[in-house]
Amino acid sequence: MDHYLFLLKKILGDLLMPVPVILLLLLWAVLLLLRPKTRWVGIIVVSLATAILFVGSYPPLSHKYISRFENQIPTYQLQDHPADYIAVLGSWHQSADGQPVTSELSPTAIVRLTEGIRIYRLNPGSKLIFTGFRGIIKDRVFYPEKLRELALSLGVPSEDIIIFNGPRDTIEEAQVIAEHFPDSSLVLVTTAVHMPRALYMFHHVGLDPTPAPTDHLSKPFKSWWTLPSAKTLAQSESWVHEWLGLLWVKLTNQVKNYSDQN
Repeated sequence: MDHYLFLLKKILGDLLMPVPVILLLLLWAVLLLLRPKTRWVGIIVVSLATAILFVGSYPPLSHKYISRFENQIPTYQLQDHPADYIAVLGSWHQSADGQPVTSELSPTAIVRLTEGIRIYRLNPGSKLIFTGFRGIIKDRVFYPEKLRELALSLGVPSEDIIIFNGPRDTIEEAQVIAEHFPDSSLVLVTTAVHMPRALYMFHHVGLDPTPAPTDHLSKPFKSWWTLPSAKTLAQSESWVHEWLGLLWVKLTNQVKNYSDQN
């Protein structure tokens, strides 16, 4: 049942992203415009699709709603006592023969790892935790193993790296870390836009990590005189993904169900 619920979440999450929604609205508008009686409705649907495209791809507007989401959690500050563990949450990768590990890992993964190593070096005696799975396409190598490969090449000793192969999403990552390190001092590293959802789930499995958000999408803008861009639209999709993810957790009672089992 959990497997099918996971797949449903992935399918709905992809379908409700701005680009698929815009394309579906335009397809619906074409059908409406073909009939004289519904032509006015088609015009409204086209206007709606255009508005969504503009809001999602126009940097000043995108900055406003993304920054409010990201700025809920302050950036990492060195604590009075060194942390025991730095957990770097998963992103995605794809193994490719003939390519370096920096090309196999997603840009998000590399930024998260870089921040994790930076904080690891600020906390003497700490260890890095990498979590993740092989992806829906069943890559031949688990994601944490790729992170370990890059971390080793950047000078992190193998004895300071702990990996957990298998967690498919944030709730499963929170569960496995709570099971193995329930009373340890933990720093949580993930993308800034993902941090509110990640903290929500870590708190509900009994952990109280120090947040270390990174890879911030929102940047200050100097002028409203700018053009919409595909890069901004991609950033808006990340915000929508996190907003839907947090809504999914609350609607399905996913975190509460885990707490009831323990």
